[in-house]
Amino acid sequence: MSDRPGCVHLLRHGPVAGAPALYGRTDVALAPEAQTLLAPLFAQASPYDQIISSPRTRCLQSAQALAGHWQVPLTVRPEWAELDFGDLDGRPFSELTEQWPLLEAFWQAPARHTLPGAEPLVHFHARVLATWQSLLAELGEQRVLVVTHGGVIRQLVGQLLAADWRSGALQQGLHLPYASLTRIWCWAGEPPVCQIRQLAASPAQLLWQEEAAWRLM
Repeated sequence: MSDRPGCVHLLRHGPVAGAPALYGRTDVALAPEAQTLLAPLFAQASPYDQIISSPRTRCLQSAQALAGHWQVPLTVRPEWAELDFGDLDGRPFSELTEQWPLLEAFWQAPARHTLPGAEPLVHFHARVLATWQSLLAELGEQRVLVVTHGGVIRQLVGQLLAADWRSGALQQGLHLPYASLTRIWCWAGEPPVCQIRQLAASPAQLLWQEEAAWRLM
């Protein structure tokens, strides 16, 4: 195992300009207040070697702005997209009165109750895990920012903590605010060793002094 870890920050996109709904493949834009939430990130002096983004506009808007600000490479990877919620994707909750029992069943046991036309959770989990493993294989000692979605981050955190990714408790019990950052250090090896150093912090709360310690390793 290498003495010096790579560092991955998982950034959940900011609040969206849309009514409360399940937003998966639906390409909704960011709300105006998202820029304010991310302001502390722009105040940092190029803390990353590269940025990776989901292709959804709500992620890509911030990823492009940050990459341009720091002058670091940006890669768009469709594998980092959110779960596709099928026929209910992007439809405001206020319009889903008849479908509410389907939603309740999904929230309680998402692996057993796939929404109509949706991506099964088992496929989503496999996609996210394969994408994560691909990133680790190339990470080395880099610092990487991944701009992605709440569902993706929950699957990864659950995997790293050996939690039951099939459980509705993981989806409902792990609160990931908009524009929150989860910091993970990863040491190369067979298999790689990963450690969550900070979970769901706002950009203002992120322990940037730990980044300074990382640079001194």
